[in-house]
Amino acid sequence: MVRFMKFNKILLLQQNMLGDVIVSTGLVRAIREEFPQSKIAFLVSPATANLMRLPFVDELIAYEKGMPMLPVIKKIWRYDVALCLDFKYRSAVLPFLARIPVRAGLAHKRKIFLTHSVPRPEILDGEYFTEFIARILEMCIGLKLHHDMTRLSVADAIAADISAVDKILPPSEKVTVAIAPFSSTPMKDWRPDRYKLFMENFSGCRFVLIGGKKDRAQDFYIPEGTVDLRGRLSMTESAEALRRADYFIGGCSAPLHLASAVGTPTLALYGSTRPEMWAPRHKSIYIFHKLSCWPCNVDGYGKTCGGAKPCMNAISVDEVSAAFEKLRQQFPARKV
Repeated sequence: MVRFMKFNKILLLQQNMLGDVIVSTGLVRAIREEFPQSKIAFLVSPATANLMRLPFVDELIAYEKGMPMLPVIKKIWRYDVALCLDFKYRSAVLPFLARIPVRAGLAHKRKIFLTHSVPRPEILDGEYFTEFIARILEMCIGLKLHHDMTRLSVADAIAADISAVDKILPPSEKVTVAIAPFSSTPMKDWRPDRYKLFMENFSGCRFVLIGGKKDRAQDFYIPEGTVDLRGRLSMTESAEALRRADYFIGGCSAPLHLASAVGTPTLALYGSTRPEMWAPRHKSIYIFHKLSCWPCNVDGYGKTCGGAKPCMNAISVDEVSAAFEKLRQQFPARKV
Protein backbone atom coordinates (compact mmCIF):
# COMPACT_ATOMS: atom_id res chain seq x y z
CA MET A 1 0.00 0.00 0.00
CA VAL A 2 1.00 3.64 -0.46
CA ARG A 3 1.18 6.57 1.98
CA PHE A 4 -1.27 8.98 0.35
CA MET A 5 -0.33 11.95 2.52
CA LYS A 6 2.71 12.41 0.27
CA PHE A 7 0.58 12.78 -2.86
CA ASN A 8 1.06 16.52 -3.24
CA LYS A 9 1.29 16.40 -7.05
CA ILE A 10 -1.12 14.01 -8.77
CA LEU A 11 -1.16 13.25 -12.48
CA LEU A 12 -4.34 11.78 -13.97
CA LEU A 13 -4.28 10.39 -17.52
CA GLN A 14 -7.27 9.69 -19.78
CA GLN A 15 -6.58 9.61 -23.51
CA ASN A 16 -9.58 7.66 -24.72
CA MET A 17 -12.33 9.07 -26.91
CA LEU A 18 -14.52 11.97 -25.79
CA GLY A 19 -17.27 9.93 -24.12
CA ASP A 20 -14.82 8.10 -21.85
CA VAL A 21 -13.07 11.36 -20.98
CA ILE A 22 -16.34 13.07 -20.01
CA VAL A 23 -17.38 10.13 -17.84
CA SER A 24 -13.95 10.16 -16.17
CA THR A 25 -14.54 13.70 -14.89
CA GLY A 26 -16.65 12.22 -12.10
CA LEU A 27 -13.56 10.38 -10.89
CA VAL A 28 -11.32 13.42 -11.33
CA ARG A 29 -13.68 15.45 -9.15
CA ALA A 30 -13.75 12.70 -6.49
CA ILE A 31 -9.93 12.64 -6.40
CA ARG A 32 -9.88 16.43 -6.00
CA GLU A 33 -12.28 16.15 -3.06
CA GLU A 34 -10.10 13.44 -1.52
CA PHE A 35 -6.96 15.56 -1.94
CA PRO A 36 -8.14 19.20 -1.71
CA GLN A 37 -4.65 20.64 -1.16
CA SER A 38 -2.82 18.66 -3.85
CA LYS A 39 -1.92 19.88 -7.31
CA ILE A 40 -3.85 17.89 -9.91
CA ALA A 41 -2.82 17.73 -13.56
CA PHE A 42 -5.12 16.07 -16.11
CA LEU A 43 -3.56 14.72 -19.31
CA VAL A 44 -5.97 14.21 -22.22
CA SER A 45 -5.84 14.28 -26.01
CA PRO A 46 -5.89 17.67 -27.81
CA ALA A 47 -9.28 16.76 -29.31
CA THR A 48 -10.93 16.71 -25.88
CA ALA A 49 -8.86 19.35 -24.08
CA ASN A 50 -11.18 22.37 -24.52
CA LEU A 51 -13.98 20.59 -22.68
CA MET A 52 -11.69 19.62 -19.81
CA ARG A 53 -10.83 23.12 -18.56
CA LEU A 54 -12.40 22.38 -15.20
CA PRO A 55 -12.23 24.36 -11.94
CA PHE A 56 -11.03 21.32 -9.99
CA VAL A 57 -8.07 20.69 -12.35
CA ASP A 58 -4.97 22.79 -11.69
CA GLU A 59 -3.18 22.04 -14.95
CA LEU A 60 -4.53 20.64 -18.19
CA ILE A 61 -2.03 18.89 -20.46
CA ALA A 62 -2.87 17.99 -24.07
CA TYR A 63 -0.90 15.19 -25.68
CA GLU A 64 -1.37 12.56 -28.36
CA LYS A 65 0.80 10.10 -30.21
CA GLY A 66 3.15 11.86 -32.63
CA MET A 67 3.54 15.03 -30.56
CA PRO A 68 6.92 15.83 -28.96
CA MET A 69 7.17 14.03 -25.63
CA LEU A 70 9.90 16.10 -23.97
CA PRO A 71 7.73 19.17 -23.17
CA VAL A 72 5.15 16.91 -21.52
CA ILE A 73 7.78 15.00 -19.58
CA LYS A 74 9.17 18.29 -18.26
CA LYS A 75 5.70 19.36 -17.07
CA ILE A 76 5.05 16.13 -15.17
CA TRP A 77 8.63 15.50 -14.05
CA ARG A 78 8.79 13.77 -10.67
CA TYR A 79 5.11 14.13 -9.80
CA ASP A 80 4.30 12.03 -6.73
CA VAL A 81 1.81 9.71 -8.40
CA ALA A 82 0.35 8.96 -11.83
CA LEU A 83 -3.09 7.36 -12.01
CA CYS A 84 -4.05 5.89 -15.38
CA LEU A 85 -7.81 6.23 -15.88
CA ASP A 86 -7.63 4.65 -19.33
CA PHE A 87 -6.06 1.52 -20.81
CA LYS A 88 -3.68 3.24 -23.22
CA TYR A 89 -0.07 2.10 -23.55
CA ARG A 90 1.35 5.63 -23.73
CA SER A 91 -0.48 6.66 -20.56
CA ALA A 92 1.95 4.41 -18.68
CA VAL A 93 5.03 5.30 -20.75
CA LEU A 94 4.90 9.06 -20.11
CA PRO A 95 4.92 8.80 -16.28
CA PHE A 96 7.67 6.16 -16.55
CA LEU A 97 9.86 8.53 -18.57
CA ALA A 98 9.04 11.36 -16.15
CA ARG A 99 10.35 9.21 -13.28
CA ILE A 100 7.11 9.40 -11.30
CA PRO A 101 7.65 6.98 -8.39
CA VAL A 102 4.07 5.66 -8.10
CA ARG A 103 2.39 4.70 -11.38
CA ALA A 104 -0.90 2.83 -11.03
CA GLY A 105 -3.52 1.39 -13.36
CA LEU A 106 -4.77 -1.60 -15.26
CA ALA A 107 -1.89 -3.89 -16.29
CA HIS A 108 -3.11 -4.64 -19.82
CA LYS A 109 -0.01 -4.59 -22.12
CA ARG A 110 1.80 -1.90 -20.16
CA LYS A 111 2.62 -3.59 -16.86
CA ILE A 112 6.37 -3.09 -17.30
CA PHE A 113 5.89 0.70 -17.12
CA LEU A 114 3.71 0.67 -14.00
CA THR A 115 4.83 0.26 -10.40
CA HIS A 116 1.38 -0.90 -9.26
CA SER A 117 -0.98 -2.74 -11.61
CA VAL A 118 -3.65 -5.43 -11.64
CA PRO A 119 -5.18 -7.59 -14.39
CA ARG A 120 -8.59 -6.46 -15.56
CA PRO A 121 -11.14 -7.51 -12.92
CA GLU A 122 -14.65 -8.66 -13.63
CA ILE A 123 -17.21 -5.87 -13.83
CA LEU A 124 -19.54 -5.92 -10.84
CA ASP A 125 -23.31 -5.76 -11.27
CA GLY A 126 -24.49 -2.17 -11.29
CA GLU A 127 -20.96 -0.77 -11.41
CA TYR A 128 -20.54 2.59 -13.16
CA PHE A 129 -17.39 3.18 -15.25
CA THR A 130 -15.82 5.56 -12.72
CA GLU A 131 -16.54 3.11 -9.91
CA PHE A 132 -14.84 0.38 -11.95
CA ILE A 133 -11.70 2.48 -12.48
CA ALA A 134 -11.71 3.54 -8.83
CA ARG A 135 -11.81 -0.13 -7.81
CA ILE A 136 -8.79 -0.82 -10.03
CA LEU A 137 -6.90 2.00 -8.29
CA GLU A 138 -7.89 0.68 -4.88
CA MET A 139 -6.66 -2.78 -5.84
CA CYS A 140 -3.39 -1.26 -7.07
CA ILE A 141 -2.42 1.11 -4.27
CA GLY A 142 -5.18 0.95 -1.66
CA LEU A 143 -6.64 4.33 -2.64
CA LYS A 144 -10.25 4.41 -1.49
CA LEU A 145 -12.37 7.34 -2.63
CA HIS A 146 -15.26 8.47 -0.43
CA HIS A 147 -16.98 11.00 -2.69
CA ASP A 148 -19.62 10.72 -5.42
CA MET A 149 -17.93 9.91 -8.71
CA THR A 150 -21.04 9.70 -10.91
CA ARG A 151 -21.58 13.44 -11.52
CA LEU A 152 -19.98 14.54 -14.77
CA SER A 153 -18.53 17.92 -15.71
CA VAL A 154 -17.34 19.85 -18.75
CA ALA A 155 -15.97 23.35 -19.16
CA ASP A 156 -18.38 26.26 -18.94
CA ALA A 157 -19.23 27.96 -22.21
CA ILE A 158 -17.21 31.04 -23.06
CA ALA A 159 -18.61 34.14 -24.76
CA ALA A 160 -17.63 32.89 -28.22
CA ASP A 161 -19.52 29.60 -27.69
CA ILE A 162 -22.63 31.43 -26.52
CA SER A 163 -22.51 33.83 -29.46
CA ALA A 164 -22.05 31.04 -32.00
CA VAL A 165 -24.99 29.05 -30.66
CA ASP A 166 -27.18 32.17 -30.45
CA LYS A 167 -26.85 32.56 -34.22
CA ILE A 168 -27.94 29.04 -35.18
CA LEU A 169 -30.21 27.98 -32.32
CA PRO A 170 -32.67 30.78 -31.60
CA PRO A 171 -34.97 30.58 -28.56
CA SER A 172 -38.22 28.68 -29.01
CA GLU A 173 -41.46 28.42 -27.10
CA LYS A 174 -41.55 24.73 -27.97
CA VAL A 175 -39.96 22.00 -25.88
CA THR A 176 -36.51 21.45 -27.41
CA VAL A 177 -35.35 17.85 -27.83
CA ALA A 178 -31.76 17.18 -28.87
CA ILE A 179 -31.18 13.94 -30.75
CA ALA A 180 -27.84 12.32 -31.57
CA PRO A 181 -28.86 9.51 -33.94
CA PHE A 182 -25.33 8.33 -34.78
CA SER A 183 -22.47 7.14 -32.57
CA SER A 184 -18.92 5.88 -33.06
CA THR A 185 -20.22 2.49 -34.22
CA PRO A 186 -23.48 1.65 -36.06
CA MET A 187 -24.06 -1.19 -33.58
CA LYS A 188 -25.06 1.42 -30.98
CA ASP A 189 -27.51 3.28 -33.24
CA TRP A 190 -31.29 3.03 -33.21
CA ARG A 191 -32.94 2.75 -36.63
CA PRO A 192 -33.51 6.08 -38.47
CA ASP A 193 -37.01 5.01 -39.54
CA ARG A 194 -37.95 4.59 -35.89
CA TYR A 195 -36.56 7.99 -34.99
CA LYS A 196 -38.80 9.33 -37.78
CA LEU A 197 -41.92 7.77 -36.26
CA PHE A 198 -40.94 8.99 -32.81
CA MET A 199 -40.44 12.55 -34.05
CA GLU A 200 -43.83 12.43 -35.79
CA ASN A 201 -45.41 11.33 -32.49
CA PHE A 202 -44.05 14.48 -30.84
CA SER A 203 -44.43 16.97 -33.66
CA GLY A 204 -45.16 19.70 -31.13
CA CYS A 205 -41.54 19.67 -30.02
CA ARG A 206 -38.59 21.34 -31.69
CA PHE A 207 -35.88 18.82 -32.55
CA VAL A 208 -32.16 19.62 -32.70
CA LEU A 209 -29.80 17.14 -34.36
CA ILE A 210 -26.36 16.80 -32.77
CA GLY A 211 -23.36 15.09 -34.35
CA GLY A 212 -20.11 15.43 -36.25
CA LYS A 213 -19.33 16.11 -39.90
CA LYS A 214 -19.47 12.43 -40.85
CA ASP A 215 -22.94 12.20 -39.30
CA ARG A 216 -24.20 14.97 -41.57
CA ALA A 217 -23.61 12.69 -44.56
CA GLN A 218 -25.97 10.06 -43.12
CA ASP A 219 -29.54 9.90 -44.40
CA PHE A 220 -31.94 11.01 -41.70
CA TYR A 221 -35.50 12.30 -41.60
CA ILE A 222 -35.58 16.02 -40.85
CA PRO A 223 -39.06 17.33 -40.00
CA GLU A 224 -40.00 20.93 -40.63
CA GLY A 225 -38.65 23.19 -37.91
CA THR A 226 -35.78 20.85 -37.03
CA VAL A 227 -32.39 22.51 -36.44
CA ASP A 228 -29.69 20.32 -37.97
CA LEU A 229 -26.43 21.12 -36.17
CA ARG A 230 -24.51 18.03 -37.28
CA GLY A 231 -20.99 19.03 -38.25
CA ARG A 232 -21.60 22.72 -37.51
CA LEU A 233 -20.43 22.99 -33.92
CA SER A 234 -17.20 22.66 -31.98
CA MET A 235 -17.26 20.47 -28.89
CA THR A 236 -17.70 23.42 -26.56
CA GLU A 237 -20.46 24.83 -28.78
CA SER A 238 -22.15 21.41 -28.77
CA ALA A 239 -22.08 21.49 -24.99
CA GLU A 240 -23.76 24.90 -25.03
CA ALA A 241 -26.43 23.69 -27.49
CA LEU A 242 -27.15 20.67 -25.31
CA ARG A 243 -27.27 22.91 -22.25
CA ARG A 244 -30.14 24.80 -23.91
CA ALA A 245 -32.09 21.67 -24.80
CA ASP A 246 -34.88 20.49 -22.53
CA TYR A 247 -34.18 16.82 -23.22
CA PHE A 248 -31.73 14.56 -25.03
CA ILE A 249 -32.34 11.23 -26.79
CA GLY A 250 -29.69 8.95 -28.25
CA GLY A 251 -27.60 5.83 -27.96
CA CYS A 252 -24.35 5.21 -26.09
CA SER A 253 -22.25 8.08 -27.41
CA ALA A 254 -20.24 11.16 -26.49
CA PRO A 255 -23.27 13.48 -26.94
CA LEU A 256 -25.18 11.41 -24.37
CA HIS A 257 -22.47 11.95 -21.74
CA LEU A 258 -22.08 15.57 -22.80
CA ALA A 259 -25.80 16.18 -22.30
CA SER A 260 -25.61 14.58 -18.88
CA ALA A 261 -22.58 16.70 -17.94
CA VAL A 262 -24.46 19.95 -18.68
CA GLY A 263 -27.52 18.80 -16.72
CA THR A 264 -29.95 18.01 -19.56
CA PRO A 265 -32.31 15.09 -18.81
CA THR A 266 -31.46 12.13 -21.04
CA LEU A 267 -33.23 9.15 -22.55
CA ALA A 268 -30.53 6.62 -23.44
CA LEU A 269 -31.04 3.72 -25.84
CA TYR A 270 -28.74 0.77 -25.09
CA GLY A 271 -28.09 -2.51 -26.85
CA SER A 272 -24.55 -3.81 -27.27
CA THR A 273 -22.92 -2.13 -24.26
CA ARG A 274 -23.57 -2.20 -20.53
CA PRO A 275 -26.11 0.47 -19.51
CA GLU A 276 -25.36 0.08 -15.80
CA MET A 277 -21.73 0.85 -16.53
CA TRP A 278 -22.21 3.62 -19.09
CA ALA A 279 -25.69 5.17 -18.86
CA PRO A 280 -25.87 8.49 -16.96
CA ARG A 281 -26.76 8.16 -13.30
CA HIS A 282 -28.55 11.48 -12.91
CA LYS A 283 -31.72 12.83 -14.56
CA SER A 284 -31.76 9.89 -16.94
CA ILE A 285 -33.81 6.92 -18.10
CA TYR A 286 -32.45 4.13 -20.26
CA ILE A 287 -34.07 1.42 -22.39
CA PHE A 288 -32.31 -1.92 -22.74
CA HIS A 289 -33.15 -5.46 -23.83
CA LYS A 290 -30.61 -8.03 -22.66
CA LEU A 291 -30.13 -10.71 -25.32
CA SER A 292 -28.14 -13.94 -25.11
CA CYS A 293 -25.27 -12.46 -27.16
CA TRP A 294 -24.82 -9.48 -24.84
CA PRO A 295 -22.45 -7.75 -24.24
CA CYS A 296 -21.14 -8.07 -27.79
CA ASN A 297 -18.43 -5.43 -27.41
CA VAL A 298 -16.32 -7.94 -25.45
CA ASP A 299 -15.32 -9.77 -28.64
CA GLY A 300 -15.99 -7.02 -31.17
CA TYR A 301 -19.22 -5.26 -32.03
CA GLY A 302 -21.61 -7.35 -34.12
CA LYS A 303 -19.44 -10.47 -34.23
CA THR A 304 -22.28 -12.76 -33.18
CA CYS A 305 -25.15 -11.15 -35.12
CA GLY A 306 -23.16 -10.06 -38.16
CA GLY A 307 -24.17 -6.45 -37.63
CA ALA A 308 -27.92 -7.13 -37.54
CA LYS A 309 -28.06 -5.55 -34.03
CA PRO A 310 -31.20 -7.32 -32.76
CA CYS A 311 -30.60 -5.60 -29.41
CA MET A 312 -31.26 -2.13 -30.81
CA ASN A 313 -34.03 -3.38 -33.09
CA ALA A 314 -35.81 -4.76 -30.03
CA ILE A 315 -36.42 -1.17 -28.89
CA SER A 316 -39.81 -0.12 -30.26
CA VAL A 317 -41.16 3.34 -31.06
CA ASP A 318 -43.94 2.91 -28.52
CA GLU A 319 -41.38 2.02 -25.87
CA VAL A 320 -39.29 5.13 -26.56
CA SER A 321 -42.40 7.32 -26.69
CA ALA A 322 -43.58 6.02 -23.32
CA ALA A 323 -40.12 6.47 -21.79
CA PHE A 324 -39.94 10.03 -23.13
CA GLU A 325 -43.28 10.86 -21.53
CA LYS A 326 -41.97 9.42 -18.27
CA LEU A 327 -38.82 11.54 -18.54
CA ARG A 328 -40.93 14.66 -19.08
CA GLN A 329 -43.02 13.87 -16.02
CA GLN A 330 -39.98 13.30 -13.82
CA PHE A 331 -38.09 16.34 -15.11
CA PRO A 332 -40.59 18.94 -16.38
CA ALA A 333 -39.29 21.25 -19.09
CA ARG A 334 -38.83 24.93 -18.44
CA LYS A 335 -41.62 25.58 -20.93
CA VAL A 336 -44.98 23.97 -21.64
